[in-house]
Amino acid sequence: MATPSKSSSFETAEGITLLGLGMNVGLVGLKVGLGLALGSTALFADGIHSLSDLATDLITLGGLRVAKKPPDESHAYGHGKFETLAGACVALALLGVGIFIVWEAIKVLREGRALRLGWAVALAAALSLLLKEWLYRATLRVGKELRSAALLANAWHHRSDALSSVPVLIGGICVSFGLAKVDGIAAILVAGLIGWAAYDILRRAVHELSEGALPPRDRAKVVSAIEGVDGVQSWHKLRTRYSGQDAFVDVHIQVDPGLSVAESHAIASRVEKAVREALGGRASVVVHVEPSTDQEDSP
Repeated sequence: MATPSKSSSFETAEGITLLGLGMNVGLVGLKVGLGLALGSTALFADGIHSLSDLATDLITLGGLRVAKKPPDESHAYGHGKFETLAGACVALALLGVGIFIVWEAIKVLREGRALRLGWAVALAAALSLLLKEWLYRATLRVGKELRSAALLANAWHHRSDALSSVPVLIGGICVSFGLAKVDGIAAILVAGLIGWAAYDILRRAVHELSEGALPPRDRAKVVSAIEGVDGVQSWHKLRTRYSGQDAFVDVHIQVDPGLSVAESHAIASRVEKAVREALGGRASVVVHVEPSTDQEDSP
């Protein structure tokens, strides 16, 4: 599945979110309109799911814009966690969508209702599946590049909309072979995938909002950067956390007590630069310099 090129205007967080917003407007009109016109409750429900995508696009867009605000007196460390909070809201919306799909599937299984799908409905579901899967992959890639919790959560919401179109297609095919209940079973499986994705996103968001440390891989990069600077004899009291796309690192380093203040400061500056580069440039690093003594703790 192709994704936008590096020269695309949709490489930014806001750009890819606005693209998704536009697509969702069109899909809501298509699926809700056809669902009502052709009497397909499945396609109508799928359209309502796309409507929830519109809401999460707006939440994501708002979170991204607030997160870009510079630090001020009330938020000295910036507004990055508004982006994380937006990701948590989208994850909760995903859970709601999963519950809705399970509820509808159980009703279909209990009542034995067959999904009345014509070719027009099947084509609409197929179009939605292809567009939202493409949008999922594009948003996921940008989200990973920017390390954006909000974009990653919104990407999975796009995929949940794509997956929710699968039972519509499966139901249409199976109904023609007399297997009317297959669409309900498929819907429950899809809801399970959506629920797991929502749990994973929410877990990471809670970790970040509760001042959780950087993941082991990123922490290892920080340690390697510190130990790679000449003049650092030891280090301790390393503290790390993420706030949106930005990392915050505090560390105490130990240097030769015979060095001048200027020489010690130069070593600290090199540590700050090395750590920022190791984390991709988006990091606030504070280094406290101490004289190396036998009494100091080692990492």
